[in-house]
Amino acid sequence: MIKNLNLVNFRNYQKAAYTFSNGLIFITGDNGAGKTTILEAIGIVSFLKSFRLAHDKEMLRFDAPFYRIEAEYASLNESHSVAIAYGKNPEVTAAPAVKKYSFDGRVGEKAANIIGKVATVVLSPDDMNIIAGDHTERRRFLDLLLSMLYPAYFSALQHYHRALKLRSQALKARPDEGVLAAIDRELAGAGLIILERRREFIPEFATPFADAVAKISGARDEWCLAYRGDTERVASLDDYLSLLKDRRANDLRLKQTTAGIHRDRLYFHAGDGTSDNREIRMIGSQGQKRTAALALKMAQFAYMRARSQTTPILLIDDILNELDVLRRAQFIDFLGSAAIGQVFFTTTDLIGVQDFLGRLEKTSPIQNIELF
Repeated sequence: MIKNLNLVNFRNYQKAAYTFSNGLIFITGDNGAGKTTILEAIGIVSFLKSFRLAHDKEMLRFDAPFYRIEAEYASLNESHSVAIAYGKNPEVTAAPAVKKYSFDGRVGEKAANIIGKVATVVLSPDDMNIIAGDHTERRRFLDLLLSMLYPAYFSALQHYHRALKLRSQALKARPDEGVLAAIDRELAGAGLIILERRREFIPEFATPFADAVAKISGARDEWCLAYRGDTERVASLDDYLSLLKDRRANDLRLKQTTAGIHRDRLYFHAGDGTSDNREIRMIGSQGQKRTAALALKMAQFAYMRARSQTTPILLIDDILNELDVLRRAQFIDFLGSAAIGQVFFTTTDLIGVQDFLGRLEKTSPIQNIELF
C-alpha cells in the first residue's frame, strides 16, 4: 500500500503531500482539479511512465525546471521509499534534462531496480484502446505487465529499443556488413529474451482472462488469446538472426526493421482462435469490447498477485459511471470477493457511486480526499 505521496512541480501541483489509508480511497473534485494526476503519479512510481502516455516534459509544472514524485509504501511488513525526478538543474542552465531514480534514499538507482517495486493495475477509459485499437496498444500492455514482474524482461526491452534505433540509423546510412551484423546480434539477443517470456505468458494469462470474461458476461462471451508474427518460426538466436538477414534487402529499401518482436501481434479471438476474421475488433459489439477490456484488467490483477505473491494496488480512473448495470455488479463482486487491498478511485462526487459504498464499506475502510 502507498502510505505517503509527495509531489513537487508535477502537473498543476507546485507542492502537495498526501497520506493514505488501506482500503478504498476516493479522490473527488471537479474536472481539472488534479484527481487523475494523483493516480498518474502513483503509476509513475510503479512503472516509470505515465498511463496517460504523456512525455516527462509535458508533466512539468509550467515554467518549473524539474518535477519530483516521492512515495513511501509498505510491502511484506516493510516500509520503503521511491523517488523519481525529471528535469534540469536550475543552477546549471546549459544542463540537459535527465530522469533520476532513488530507492530508500540511494540516489542513482537503475530503472530496472525500481520498476514494479510498487505493483499497480490501472483501469481507465483508455483501456478500450487495448481491445479496439491497433497492435501497438496491445504490445504496450504486454510490455508493461511483464516489465513490472520480470526485471530481466524490462532490461531486455531497453536493450532491444536501443538496438532497434541504431539499426534504423544504420539502414538509412547503408553501412558495411560488419556493422549491421553486430547490431543484428544485439537486437536478436534481446528480442529472443522478450519473445520467450511473451510465449510463456500467453497460456498462463489465458485462464484468468477467460474466467473474467465469463464472469462479467454471464458466460455469454468467450474470447481467447493468440500471439502471432514473423517470429513464430524463431526458436533460437540463430533463427532470429536468420529472420533479420532474410528481411535485410526489404529493410534497406524501406529504411526500417520490418520483422521482430516489435511487429508481433496479440489477438483476441472468438472460437478456437484460428481465424483472424473472428477477431474482436471485427466482430465484437461495443458491449463485448467493454467486457473484454474490464476482464483484461481483472485478469492482470489476478496474474500479478499470483506471480508476485503481493496484492497490487488498483488505480481506477473515472470508470465507475461508465459501467452498465451488469458490468458494475460484476465489478463490485470482484472488489468485494478477491481480497482486494488498497484501491484508488477518481470521481467527481460520491453521489454516483453510492452502490459501491453500500456493498463495500462493511468490508473495507473508506477514505475520501476532496480536491478544490
